[in-house]
Amino acid sequence: MTSGDTATPSGCVALLAPDPENLSGFEAALAAGWSPDPRRAGDQAYIRGELQRLRQDKSKFLDDLSPGDRQRTVSGSPLTVLLFWIWDGDFCGSINLRFHQGTEELPPEVSGHVGYSVVPWKQRGGRATAALGLLLDVAAKQGLTRLVVLCDEDNDASRRVIERNGGQFFMRGPHPSDRPERTKLYFWLHPGPPPENTSEH
Repeated sequence: MTSGDTATPSGCVALLAPDPENLSGFEAALAAGWSPDPRRAGDQAYIRGELQRLRQDKSKFLDDLSPGDRQRTVSGSPLTVLLFWIWDGDFCGSINLRFHQGTEELPPEVSGHVGYSVVPWKQRGGRATAALGLLLDVAAKQGLTRLVVLCDEDNDASRRVIERNGGQFFMRGPHPSDRPERTKLYFWLHPGPPPENTSEH
């Protein structure tokens, strides 16, 4: 999937590859205090740094976001990262799929195959559930048959998003990508069409 591709809309939600045309929504979210990395939510120094980096060179910032036709080297091996913006007519957040071709294994610093973060003012409207469903369809087209997805043990909203997309709980414990006192819930997800019910209550 190239930087110009989009995933098929689910209801009013679509996944867009990052592009200059829609960068202003991402910038506005950063300026409002949103973190694209959920592990750094509320980290104002990080958010300000990202905002400054974006405003200094927007073209380079977009390039560094690693669009879908790019690979990163992590732990000495190529990791494919497909990054999308969640869109409902306005910017809602971001979601990404990361994987090694031909294996389910991931480097210890990568917290599962999927990461997502929805801006606070767009939460609890079904957008994360729909976006994850769309990403599972992307994963299926990549030939992936099983993904590991994590959420914090106390993050009930994220747990429900995963479960509504067919997530099967299999383990509880820390993950080396985060602080050792942060307990995670581990789920298997099987790529395929998104479920019909994407409401979040």
